[in-house]
Amino acid sequence: MSNPAIDAIFTRRSVRAYTAQKVDNETVDLLAKTALAAPSGSNSQPVNVIVVRDRALIGEAEKAVIAYFVKTGESAVVDRIKSRNNKVFYDAPVCFFLAVKNKASTDTGIAAENISIAATALGLGSIILGLPNVIFNDPETAAYWKGKLAFPEDYEFGLAVAVGYAAGTGKPHDIDLKKISYID
Repeated sequence: MSNPAIDAIFTRRSVRAYTAQKVDNETVDLLAKTALAAPSGSNSQPVNVIVVRDRALIGEAEKAVIAYFVKTGESAVVDRIKSRNNKVFYDAPVCFFLAVKNKASTDTGIAAENISIAATALGLGSIILGLPNVIFNDPETAAYWKGKLAFPEDYEFGLAVAVGYAAGTGKPHDIDLKKISYID
């Protein structure tokens, strides 16, 4: 069965390398709107989308995330980041930071997936990122980063989605059909 939505779901990959090509404003706006079109519990719409295209700011956030893990001595995470050329946002030209209120993590995940699937359908690559949470939750850096990204009051970091033109193809993950059960 061929269907554009289903095709985008099955072809979406976590992209960890992007070209320098910018994503046009119309596409960025459309992707931001897809996050807000996501369903939410009781239609509470707890997600606020902060679009960052400033590469220097994304780079600063990346360095802060790495510095956090170095500071806390989490060598496994530091080694993993090093194996990825010290990249957290992978040089993506645009990053959507999803701020959320009332700890609505499920709603945040749905909004992030909407961006990611829509990006795939539009010929873009993406990766959903939880790792940046550390700079928004660390008491030493949280106020700075929430202020720098103009988080609305009483909102917390939910997820980030880096988007751009893929510099390669991501690896598909295997679908384990044993994880499906049917009760008739």
